[in-house]
Amino acid sequence: MSGWQTAEKALRDHAVRDVLLPGYLDRDDDVPEFRPQPLVVWLRLDEGLLRFESVGQFDRLSTSVVDSIDWSGIDLFTDAEDEVIVASYGEQHFGDGRDRLHCTRLRVYRAPGAGPDVCTCLALDFEGGTTLFLDPTWTFGIRAGNAADEQRWLELYDEAGAALAADVVLREG
Repeated sequence: MSGWQTAEKALRDHAVRDVLLPGYLDRDDDVPEFRPQPLVVWLRLDEGLLRFESVGQFDRLSTSVVDSIDWSGIDLFTDAEDEVIVASYGEQHFGDGRDRLHCTRLRVYRAPGAGPDVCTCLALDFEGGTTLFLDPTWTFGIRAGNAADEQRWLELYDEAGAALAADVVLREG
């Protein structure tokens, strides 16, 4: 099983604890600064991680379940001279006080001209009404956005023929 079906199975079976983005730690100034480079985004599950990678011409998502964070295959990180770290973005997407959430719905979008099994973008709805929208067509890697980013993407590509490839309810609520 590969692609978005991997995400569907993992999210049916596991709760999400965090959203993790990789990047560089820039220590050149007085205050160290995190500079995100989200070519990969991980969802920390209650067991393991769900890994999303921008692939192809950075126009689709590849999905896999992994045991740990690994830089192999990502030249930008394996050849980095700066310190590479992972930052937690879960609170920004899910809000305070949430230590784990279940995904309730998954929407798979396909860009114009993409094949029938291609996942261009993925929208994940969670308990409490939050949405995480993963868009690998963003200039700087994968945009880990929200419902407003999903709507902007749809408006941008609607006339060109973007399509909802799958809309799966994972659980009620």
